Amino acid sequence: MHQKQRTAGRRRIPRKAIVFGVIAVGAAGFFAWTKSPLGPGLTEGKIRDILVEAMATPTNAPRSACVSVLGVPPLPSEASAALLEEQSKVVQGLVKHQLITVDPVGGGKPGAPPDGAEAETALVRVALTSKGRAFYTDGEARIGSHLIYTAVFCAPGLQVGKILDYSKPVKNPFDDNPNIVSAAKFEWRLDRATAGWAADPAFQPQIWGFPSEDRPDEWETRHIMLERKDGIWGLGDDPYTIRW
Repeated sequence: MHQKQRTAGRRRIPRKAIVFGVIAVGAAGFFAWTKSPLGPGLTEGKIRDILVEAMATPTNAPRSACVSVLGVPPLPSEASAALLEEQSKVVQGLVKHQLITVDPVGGGKPGAPPDGAEAETALVRVALTSKGRAFYTDGEARIGSHLIYTAVFCAPGLQVGKILDYSKPVKNPFDDNPNIVSAAKFEWRLDRATAGWAADPAFQPQIWGFPSEDRPDEWETRHIMLERKDGIWGLGDDPYTIRW
């Protein structure tokens, strides 16, 4: 008797309400999927989210937000003392901010470059500190017809502004990459309040992108390649080389 009363007192949810509820949940899920890096298409909002996340890693910054030391193989390594002496302002700045250490090879005073006749052929050992690892990547620079190693240190705190333009996602017809790609043009800049060591004038003019005092709303612009790998949108390989 009591069972029948409880059954009779239950509210029955109309079938239409259930259907509409399922559709609403499905639509919300589809919207979230398309807006996420897993979604198939691109929007300005999605591109900006991808770039903001990527630029949280300093080494993804444009090279204009980085400082380079020429002639330094992947660290730790030995390099020409004479060549580093020609870049002493930058090298000393990196040492001062505890991003690298520089010590003579085969004796000598740590932190002091060799002098005299031995300076032209002397080597120094360059190593990263634990602080420097977060900002370092190895690279190459072309000097005339030669490629030489470079040690590259990129500024933290890069800000992403507007997405100014982006190409329709397609397979690039000019290379063998099977993935869908898009070239996007975006605004970026550095902030002295968050750039840390990179705000040191010792690294200018290599590092630029700080707004000037008379133009505080100034932004730099750059193109970058996005690529959909294994169904997920992100930065392409060598993203600042626009293969288009």
